Amino acid sequence: MAIADYLVTMNNQSTFHALEKISQRDLRGPEWDDYYAALTPWLRNADVDIRKRTINRLCMAVFWSESDTVRGIRIVDTPLAEDDIKRITWLLDTLDAAQMLHQDIIPLALKQLQFQNGDSPDDPLTQWLYRLRASPPPGVNPAMVEGTIVIQQPFDEDNPTDVARLVALLDHSSDYVRACAARAISGLEGDVLNAAEMFALIKEKEIIRPGIAGPYWTEWSFCRESMPVDPIAWMMDILEHRSGPEPEDMPFNGIDFHLHEICSYSPESVLRMMRGGHVQLAIQTATEMLEAVPGMEPVLRQLADHTDEAIRSSAQRHLAHYYRFLHPEAARGMIRHWLDWSPDAEIFSFHWGENKALWFVVIYPRDANASFTDTLAWSLIDKALPPDLRGEVVHSHMDSMKELPPGPYRLGRQLMWQFATGANLSLHGDPDTKSWIRIEIIGAHLRERWTPFTS
Repeated sequence: MAIADYLVTMNNQSTFHALEKISQRDLRGPEWDDYYAALTPWLRNADVDIRKRTINRLCMAVFWSESDTVRGIRIVDTPLAEDDIKRITWLLDTLDAAQMLHQDIIPLALKQLQFQNGDSPDDPLTQWLYRLRASPPPGVNPAMVEGTIVIQQPFDEDNPTDVARLVALLDHSSDYVRACAARAISGLEGDVLNAAEMFALIKEKEIIRPGIAGPYWTEWSFCRESMPVDPIAWMMDILEHRSGPEPEDMPFNGIDFHLHEICSYSPESVLRMMRGGHVQLAIQTATEMLEAVPGMEPVLRQLADHTDEAIRSSAQRHLAHYYRFLHPEAARGMIRHWLDWSPDAEIFSFHWGENKALWFVVIYPRDANASFTDTLAWSLIDKALPPDLRGEVVHSHMDSMKELPPGPYRLGRQLMWQFATGANLSLHGDPDTKSWIRIEIIGAHLRERWTPFTS
């Protein structure tokens, strides 16, 4: 289908989904005009999710993809080409017009444009933000505009005036602006901006008024070797002493999010969360790694007995999936253990819904210290999900090399297959030697057709 044909069936959401999947890097010449003409009307759609996704594709196309494919990748700090200026101006005018119909258009766009630099005060994006600040249209939170400007403004960590300006904004009346100011100085250190002092200041302010520690940590998470504090100790101390929870509508992740990532290999930290009453954070942390973590199983067993059904169900699933342990309650029949299905393997099956339909299975070598050969693995796969039931191999949704024949997609120590029926398969272990310690098969789309086990 030519891109122009998408204009004909504007009201069909399947048409939008197909349009959304078009690879922008493949567009050339006049195809770009057709692409924008077909995509832009979806800004008027009644579905907010479609509007959000339309804005995402438009911003990606205008600020990145079209410029890259037409003029090559632009070097940062070089002037915008005239065609880029025209296209950016067109997009911003289009967003202004759509805002008159749906008052969430510009707020959704600001989230997309937060880190798109206005290269100079004369750039159309910078001028647009200044106009929004001077006269915010209905539905646009002035603090959101101000925070976006804070993120985009040049900042010199060696300049006392610049540092003082952002530090003062950490006490701004708006949580949004505060978070953006903390994000703007994240990961930076200079003659004026001392990292150790800043970590201490952020901690002090966060305990009194939460909302800036997570944004401040964002860039530091990529340079942990050079930071002046132990991040786990810094965050846990905040968690245990802060005056209340983080604001709900933060522009960046808070420390609750970051903690569950950096503590995912620390059973001691999970226990500390539990002792402090942060059980939801504890279960998120204990189940973050999609593998067995040394020392985490006893902690998960405690969580598997929790009074909250969602917490104990999550712990029970994780124990069966990655620790080969079937909890006595077994999530009320939603998890089952099959020891007699094969002499070479033990299986855990996971079920969903009122009818307890099969959702996915995990296959382990019967000997916990052994691994499957590739031949044995595929014989078990064929038994669990026969070839005629799983269908042909198709391109993985993660694979950008669509010009190659469909096949497995490698991600770290696993190979993943996607099939025409919607089934998915992953082999975990050593892809180079084809030695596998775990097989995972997802076939929820097959519903009642998938019956590899008998009750």
